[in-house]
Amino acid sequence: MSAKADFTAVLKILAKGSFPFAVYRLPGEDTVKVLIDRSEDLHVVENANADRGFVFAPFASESVPSVLLRPGAVAEFPMSSLPPAENMPRQTEGVYRWGEEDREHYVELVGRAKDALQQGTLEKVVVSRRVALPCSRVDAAGLFSALAVQYPEAFVYCFSHPRIGRWFGASPELLLLRRGKQLRSMALAGTLPYQGDRMYRWDRKNVEEQAIVSVFIKDALERSGAAAVSVSTPGNQSAGPVVHLCSRIEAQATDELDMNTLLRNLAPTPALCGYPRREAMEFIRHYEGYPREFYGGYLGELNLAGEKSAELYVNIRCMQARKGELLLYAGGGILSDSDPVQEWDEIERKLSAVAPLAEHFVQD
Repeated sequence: MSAKADFTAVLKILAKGSFPFAVYRLPGEDTVKVLIDRSEDLHVVENANADRGFVFAPFASESVPSVLLRPGAVAEFPMSSLPPAENMPRQTEGVYRWGEEDREHYVELVGRAKDALQQGTLEKVVVSRRVALPCSRVDAAGLFSALAVQYPEAFVYCFSHPRIGRWFGASPELLLLRRGKQLRSMALAGTLPYQGDRMYRWDRKNVEEQAIVSVFIKDALERSGAAAVSVSTPGNQSAGPVVHLCSRIEAQATDELDMNTLLRNLAPTPALCGYPRREAMEFIRHYEGYPREFYGGYLGELNLAGEKSAELYVNIRCMQARKGELLLYAGGGILSDSDPVQEWDEIERKLSAVAPLAEHFVQD
C-alpha cells in the first residue's frame, strides 16, 4: 500500500472508530503526527508540569475540563503522503458572505459591546459568530489535508474524542512554546485583507487592540515567574486571506515558574476574550448567545518533546463537527470606537479562511 493510501486509510479508520486521537502538523514542518489514546475514558490535565500528551483546552476551564490525550500510539507521515493539492478547492479570493440575518445579529452584538466599553467597565471585548453548515458526514482526511497544504505556517489539526466530539482547525496563533527554560509566545491581533508583500496601513484601532494583547502577555509571563521578558516591535503575520499585527515575545523560565499558574494567567488572552479578562468573560457569557466550548481555548503538545516542554496554539480558525452540522467560529476584538460594519467585514474575512474548504469536504 502506498504512503498516500496509508495516511488516508488510517484517518478513515480512526474517524470511524471510538478511540480518542489527534492528527496535527506543526507550523512549517513537513511531517504529520498522529497520536492515539488507547483508552476511551476522558482524561484531563491535572498537572501541566508533569502530564504528557496532547492537550485540548476549552475557552472557559471552569465549565469544561482541559482534555488530555495520552500517547498510547504515535505515528508520523510525510506531507507528501497527503491527498494531492489539485483535488482540493483553492483558497477563496475576496470575502465569503453569509446571510443578512447573520450580519444583523453580529452588528447588534458589536453595538452592545460598544455600549459596555463606553461605560468604562471594559477596555476591549472579543465577540464571536458561530455559523452552521448542514453536514451529514465530513471527509476528515480531505479536510485536514486541504488545511495543511493551504496553510503551511499554521498549526493544523483534527481532534476527536467520543466524549468531546470532533474539531478541525488551522491556527496561526502561538500561545506558548517551551523548551526547558526558553519561553516564547506571540501577541496577535488586528486584521486586514492579505494583499501580498506590501506596506499595510494599520489604523489606531488595530494598533491599540494589538498593544493590549502584548501588555497582557508580558504581564502574565512576569506574574508567573518568567524573567527577561522581551516584546518585539509589531510586524505583519499572514494567515491565509488575512494579515494580523504580531509581536514576538521571549522569556526565561525561572525555578519558581509553575506551568499550571502560567497557563491560567495566559489563557484566554485579550486576543480571544478582552480586557480586563473577568469583565470581558462576563459580557461574552451574557450576550454572545452560545457556549464557545473549545473555540478560543488552546491545544497542542505538553511534555512530548521532553521534560518542561510545550507547544500550544490558540484554537482559532476552527470548526466543530456535530450531528447534522459543521460549526465555524470567528471573532473580532471590539474597542469603544469600533465600526460595527467594519467589524462584520473582518468576521467574514476570517470565515473565508476555512469556509470554502469546509463546504468542499462535507456532505449534506
